[in-house]
Amino acid sequence: MNQPSHQPKAPLLIQEQVAPIPPKKKPKRKLFDYKPREILLFFLLFIPLSVMLIPFLYMVSISIKTDGVVLRTLADILPRNPSFDNYATVLANGNFARYLGNSLFVSSSIVIGNVFFCTMVGYTFAKMTFPGKNMIFILVLTSFMIPFQVTMIPVFQLMQNIGWIDTYKALIVPTLVTPFGIFLMRQYISGLPDELIYAAKVDGASEFRIVWQIIFPLAKPIVAVLVIMTFLNSWNDFLSPLILTTSPEMRTIPLGLAEFSFLNNTNWGHLMAASVVSLLPVFIIFVFFQKQIISGLVSGAIKT
Repeated sequence: MNQPSHQPKAPLLIQEQVAPIPPKKKPKRKLFDYKPREILLFFLLFIPLSVMLIPFLYMVSISIKTDGVVLRTLADILPRNPSFDNYATVLANGNFARYLGNSLFVSSSIVIGNVFFCTMVGYTFAKMTFPGKNMIFILVLTSFMIPFQVTMIPVFQLMQNIGWIDTYKALIVPTLVTPFGIFLMRQYISGLPDELIYAAKVDGASEFRIVWQIIFPLAKPIVAVLVIMTFLNSWNDFLSPLILTTSPEMRTIPLGLAEFSFLNNTNWGHLMAASVVSLLPVFIIFVFFQKQIISGLVSGAIKT
């Protein structure tokens, strides 16, 4: 009678496939689970937040009121019969649509230019060696101390001499690269490991390819910060379009809001509706880049 052969048993990990243990989810905290100091901190933060939201709620409330009456007390913030007629009137205005399109085009072009040029210049200062690098970077930093009010007359004369007044080029080209963007990208890229660049050079990658295929994907958090800061500065810029444009067709949102107020004899309902519409692009960009912005802002405080 044949006896069953005694074969060694396979290890447990080979015999059975052990299912991975799912990560434990943190239980949702109930109201009574919070400590008194956490509740106190919440209310201390809620008070300034409420104060900051009051002007925004004030603006939205007037924009949906039919009569456009200025609010007298906080109790009037909630309109009794809300209506979107003010928004329809504003959007039907051809000039306002033109101002909105100009601001979107100019701000988007400036953002793209800053992301492209500031990333390359920041990489150059951070990872490359050339004579006078530190001195040139110091000159870039000192330019922070020069306000635009000092340089606006030379910029205006330069744009006038080359025939760019009242054109998109005058609104875009002077701010295609900014010292703030160079400093921001340089500081972040300096913290990236040099071994990645050395490995790419061994594989025959050019400097341009290293920047856009290795450095840029790693720098997305700080790029998001650069995008939102550049877009905000360009979107809210009032002085540059004022001195560099002459025709209504080239004006942007800040100038359009001022003109819109004057032409409508300060109709507060229309003006507040136009202001709310002008805030939508900024709000959308912030929501889209929210996680990257927070990651980029806190990255400098974390040391690995």
